[in-house]
Amino acid sequence: MKLFLIALAVTGLTGCSATTDAAMCGALRPPAKALRAGLEANLTTTPDAVGEPATDVVVIVEAGCR
Repeated sequence: MKLFLIALAVTGLTGCSATTDAAMCGALRPPAKALRAGLEANLTTTPDAVGEPATDVVVIVEAGCR
């Protein structure tokens, strides 16, 4: 089993390899949109420790999924 896992790691064959960018972006857009709306609705009450990484996630999804 260990050899099998090493072979998967070396060849890059994972469960994610069959996922297309379009499918991934399609799955990420709705929660990123909801996250953006939640952040915008709670600008003054969202702690920086939550808001900053959440903003990074929104920016990355929106920049990578056009």
